[in-house]
Amino acid sequence: MVAIDNGIVKLTLTNPTGSIAGVSYNGIDNVLETDFKDTNRGYWDTVWERPGDKDHTFDMLLGTKFRVIAQDKNKVEVSFTKTWNPSNNGTTHDLPLNIDKRFVMLRGSSGFYSYGIFEHLKGWPSLILEEARIAIKLKRTLFHYMAISDDIQRMMPTDEDRSDGQILDYKEAVRLTNPSNPKLKGEVDDKYQYSFENKDIKVHGWVCNTPHVGFWVITPSYEDRNGGPTKLDLTSHAGPTSLAVFFSGHYAGPELGVKIKEGEPWKKVYGPVFFYLNSDSGDNHPTLWEDAKRQMEEETAKWPYDFPESIDYPHANGRGTIRGQLFVRDRYIIKNPVYAKSAYIGLALPGDVGSWQYETKDYQFWTQTDETGQFNISGVRPGTYNLYSWVPGIIGDYKYHYDIIVKQGSDINLGNLIYDPPRNGPTLWEIGIPDRSAGEFFVPDPLPALTNQLFNNTTQKYRQYGLWDRYTDLYPNKDLMYKVGVSDYKKDWFFAHVTRRTRSKNYIPTTWQISFKLPSVDPKGTYTLRVALASATYSHLEGRINNPSRTMPHFETPSIGRSNAIARHGIHGLYWLFNFQIQGLQLKRGENTIYLKQIKGGNPFYGHQYDYIRLEGPPQQN
Repeated sequence: MVAIDNGIVKLTLTNPTGSIAGVSYNGIDNVLETDFKDTNRGYWDTVWERPGDKDHTFDMLLGTKFRVIAQDKNKVEVSFTKTWNPSNNGTTHDLPLNIDKRFVMLRGSSGFYSYGIFEHLKGWPSLILEEARIAIKLKRTLFHYMAISDDIQRMMPTDEDRSDGQILDYKEAVRLTNPSNPKLKGEVDDKYQYSFENKDIKVHGWVCNTPHVGFWVITPSYEDRNGGPTKLDLTSHAGPTSLAVFFSGHYAGPELGVKIKEGEPWKKVYGPVFFYLNSDSGDNHPTLWEDAKRQMEEETAKWPYDFPESIDYPHANGRGTIRGQLFVRDRYIIKNPVYAKSAYIGLALPGDVGSWQYETKDYQFWTQTDETGQFNISGVRPGTYNLYSWVPGIIGDYKYHYDIIVKQGSDINLGNLIYDPPRNGPTLWEIGIPDRSAGEFFVPDPLPALTNQLFNNTTQKYRQYGLWDRYTDLYPNKDLMYKVGVSDYKKDWFFAHVTRRTRSKNYIPTTWQISFKLPSVDPKGTYTLRVALASATYSHLEGRINNPSRTMPHFETPSIGRSNAIARHGIHGLYWLFNFQIQGLQLKRGENTIYLKQIKGGNPFYGHQYDYIRLEGPPQQN
């Protein structure tokens, strides 16, 4: 074993494997679950495969060599490495990566840091990494209260409660039939109910009653994450378990895995993540939560850290800054450009418009603009990037037309940037808000027998289990019909276009209708229907105009998506924008109907979530 002790926290690591065997704090000999093996209490892991493998491999990244990197009165940094031997290729099924797991403890710090360096050398075999994370399993007899946000925190069921419960449509969702806490009886617990967006996974963890101690995972930056600021992933869940997820396909699908080609060199630093412990003499759990948030703000302000010894982690003086001001110009709304308020704007590898959403191998740096569209992206690693953005309330994606080369000490002012969003003609009607979320649409109440009381009376009702089946309850025989100008999308547009359950418990495709009146039609004009999807899972959308029985659809999407956002209580996954041209001859003066059919059946989770739909008239001269 390797022990690091600063007088506040004692960290014990297995040697040479580099797992977290123990964390001592405030009189608790070990806050981790000692019923588990030393290597199964706190650990790095990844799920990987090689192209052609029949199954994936779960790998705990156990090291084979231990080194002390730095040791003085202010800091200790240690390293556990695992080096791949190319001569074993084809003879053993080893992960073809070099792994360097680092642990750092600072003087006076109530916790410890961990970061890792993954490296694939030139000439090595191809590889697919599905996910990577740090998992912490806390002592089951001590930690019962979980907090992941101001309004999502409570006494949680135990692992035993879940084992004794009723498994629902998938193994992660369990109805508690005989929990140790009688107040939880009948509730549904599912780890995916506690997912958050990258930008909001800053602090989460658990509290022990006696002594009153908190254990928290603090993520000061998501520059190493994939999928951008709104990518969803796991946090803490029943166990008691806390995670630092670096990348995964959750709410996205296999597109978000790291795919390394044959012979391709690749290296990336994940972390550091801070594991913080706090305590007080009281018994008010939110007090420890508020202190953890304060510590999170402190850690965030210190990013990029100045203590990591790895040359692959540049400190602040080795990074650069990008600044500028973004405007939106939509001539059918207002003639002159307006400030792009609260726009998400970031740097990612060069690619196509919107490609940042699928980029997984490098770093991304994001911020939001202020009320006047101004932005400042600091702490950017040297490299070549494209600048991407999307603006809440505005459809589509922006991309700056030049590559941006960031060097050590760069301070680049891009000046005024103008985003011209997709637009061919005036808006005839629209449904929803273009914010890449289905959150504004109608979210039904859960069935009383499938409720998690934590999400009652909140704005996050979509986290409840089984909402996909409520569509059948609301529309048992006929599908949703929406009348423009009469219906209210907040009440009349179901949050997910799902299949309908039959009496024989089959799940069949559904066809939604949008009816609308046109006072006049230009038969020679071209109309544009824009359909933005907030998520898709094995979905295939067909559209027909004024003729639901037409053999060939007037427009359609390909079969898309493996986000599982509907099943995993998400309100969005990957974003899709489809722009369909409609000839004026297909429309008529007066009443029209667009039929939207999701043609994939056989599963309750097949379907998609709409973000926004807009019909535009033919172009008009200024």
